[in-house]
Amino acid sequence: MKIKALVADDEYMIRRGIISFLNRYEDFEVVAEAEDGEMALELAQECSADVYFVDINMPFLNGLQFIEKLKEVQPNALVVIITGYDNFEYAREALKLEVFEYLLKPIMEDNFDEMISRVREKFQKENNEKKYLDWAKHTLDQNRSYLASSFLQRALEGHFTVEEMEERFRYLGIDIPEEFVVTVVRLEHQKSVDFKEEWNDDLLFFVAQNVANEIFNSLDSLRSCQNDYGDLIVLSQQSKRQEEQLQQYCDLMENRISIKCLVVQKEGTGLENLPDVYQKAVSQLEETVGIPSVIKDVMAYVEQNYWREEFSLQEAADYVNLSMQYMSKLFRKEMGVTFVDYLTSVRIRKSIDLFQDEDLKIYEIAERVGYATQHYFSTVFKKNLGVSPAEYRRKMKERG
Repeated sequence: MKIKALVADDEYMIRRGIISFLNRYEDFEVVAEAEDGEMALELAQECSADVYFVDINMPFLNGLQFIEKLKEVQPNALVVIITGYDNFEYAREALKLEVFEYLLKPIMEDNFDEMISRVREKFQKENNEKKYLDWAKHTLDQNRSYLASSFLQRALEGHFTVEEMEERFRYLGIDIPEEFVVTVVRLEHQKSVDFKEEWNDDLLFFVAQNVANEIFNSLDSLRSCQNDYGDLIVLSQQSKRQEEQLQQYCDLMENRISIKCLVVQKEGTGLENLPDVYQKAVSQLEETVGIPSVIKDVMAYVEQNYWREEFSLQEAADYVNLSMQYMSKLFRKEMGVTFVDYLTSVRIRKSIDLFQDEDLKIYEIAERVGYATQHYFSTVFKKNLGVSPAEYRRKMKERG
């Protein structure tokens, strides 16, 4: 791809000399020439040259005036001033206008060659940057849905501050309504034993997601994701038609695909409440699905013993008379998280409740929820919620 050049000089012989120089370079092409500033500006708007070789002292519109007007229509235009005036004021004005080069007449071949080399380097760098940006944008567009889904899942789990969510959602093109609805869909219960084998879990989720996006979000796939349980999560705008849309969705899934879906919806307002509303929806779904009594016993035992630093998976397994290995697998299968992660979530939830007591220090809260040191508690808290306990407590206080 050639670099297009425009040459503007009121002296015919100088113009021909510059053009003659440029014609020696295979990667340059002179697309226009002008004998005054007004003509140069008119031609610049027509030919969109890449680099402009401009004399300062031209009639009607001098070189500096031309450059000033050129920058209004082509802010990134690359300009080389070629003049017979070795004047400090000219040079200073040229610098203010961000002129690329300032060459004095008579033009020496070596100086011109050096200038052309710098022009080439400039365009090569810009071309490389453009190629990289084009590649990055293409890659982002190709993976936008995946990135949006991944970030949305972590946002729902409370890993980010409101400011971080706003920035990332804006970057990914995700529009979360101020008044939102969280819909949680589980597709575990098949209605028919003759269900076709080719309908695997991934295909079922794909269909469920597309139907949900069509009904709840007018095909906006950037408001849905899959959580660690395998549930479909959809965020949508609160609507008077919510119950109608929900019924329509269930009917489509059950009648067309012959699969029963369990659905829970919860309403919320403001990004700061998004994780809490999501957790309430998941909790309600779990209650609807039902959890084996042995796991319920373990969960109750955790509620009673989370505050003990030495409390462990082995102790919980002994309590329900199961081996540690079997209990670990059963707990993960039924709850979708490991026992350790569940214990951590309980401890963090309890610590947040204790934040309400302003007389309690952070280290005291850490001890009350099973952590020997404030440092370890802060590390675990920030890893799970994205902010330190002190920051979270301060934000709670600011929200009233």
